Amino acid sequence: MPAGFRALVRRRRDGRVVFDLDLVHAGVVAEALEQTRAVLVDDLGPERAGGPVDGAGADEFDAIVARLGDVADEDSARRSIAQESLRGDPVLRRLLPDAYMDDAPGSAEFRRLSGDSVRGHKVAAIDSVLADLDLLRRQDGGLAVPPERAQSWLTALNDARLALGTLLAVGEDDDLAAELDVYEQQLVADQEVDAGATEPDEQALRAYRIAVYDFLSALLDMVVRALDR
Repeated sequence: MPAGFRALVRRRRDGRVVFDLDLVHAGVVAEALEQTRAVLVDDLGPERAGGPVDGAGADEFDAIVARLGDVADEDSARRSIAQESLRGDPVLRRLLPDAYMDDAPGSAEFRRLSGDSVRGHKVAAIDSVLADLDLLRRQDGGLAVPPERAQSWLTALNDARLALGTLLAVGEDDDLAAELDVYEQQLVADQEVDAGATEPDEQALRAYRIAVYDFLSALLDMVVRALDR
């Protein structure tokens, strides 16, 4: 973890978790969360796209499971078809993995019955953090939140990190820090040869995503450590 990052998240004696991100860091996190949210709500019903905040999603999920026999309406069927068609999206598959590894029909049925609620819970967490980030950017000093709200940060940051990691095709043996170092060295070398040279868009985008992925990973780790204290 880069030196100095730990100061961005800390636990107070009263148990509240303090987030002390500057405008740049807050903007980076907000952008990643908004992009992740867009993937999740792409085919989510409008009544769920706004999502409940702080635990209400779990209650909705339980309620849906309790009335499994009442979901076979036309609107639900249309959403089921849309959800299945999006299973080809690797980011969505990572965010909403199959419930049963060796049972494709069972997983499809589970997604049909509960997909909106699971997504709604994730969207609710993202919306909660986006609201915190907006408040953080409009006030001086850090933002203190209760531990239960910090759980929304865990959910949202983890989903954004998973989404970005999928786009980067991160593997267990990949050294993204080394890849970023090579890119930066090459960029400096190119600029020395031609001061007006610009890097390829795809390479620059990958380098940016690596930097954001690294920051999200560090921030997620900080939240976990703060909550464990």
